[in-house]
Amino acid sequence: MRFHKQSTYPLPSDVVIRLFSDKDYFLEKYRLTGARHITLLDHSCDNSRSRITVQRDVSLEIPLPRFARKFIDDTITLTQTDTWDLKSKTGTLDITMKGTPARVTCDMRLIDQGEQTTLDLNFNINVNVPVVGQKIAALMARDLDRKFQRDDDKGKIVMARLAERHQ
Repeated sequence: MRFHKQSTYPLPSDVVIRLFSDKDYFLEKYRLTGARHITLLDHSCDNSRSRITVQRDVSLEIPLPRFARKFIDDTITLTQTDTWDLKSKTGTLDITMKGTPARVTCDMRLIDQGEQTTLDLNFNINVNVPVVGQKIAALMARDLDRKFQRDDDKGKIVMARLAERHQ
């Protein structure tokens, strides 16, 4: 299942891409969202690429029907890797969920709009379960949409705090 999201930040893309390469940005954002057991698994950044992998426990934002509970628990351990090409300001997001047949991938792109930046996200949710996989993916899309909004709101708070170090 595919879906599209966008977010706008009140900073130029050169600052946003550096924030998206900053481990402190992710760790603080996830803490503010209420995630638990937040662990930095990998972080690297050079002049051309950045990569960060964080594992965390999150609760579902929506109630799951009985058929979906067989495949997905109310609390999920996510491992998320964000990779950016710093020159083109394009990246990928890869989320795996421990103990579930689901995987989320996303193509990301930062777009300059004057003094602001738009983050363009194209998500793909794949649930490898015969017959009900698409139904579960649709439920997960609703949950991911809610999480994205919350993460985005908290991320903007963290951006405001950390932006000065990247300007």
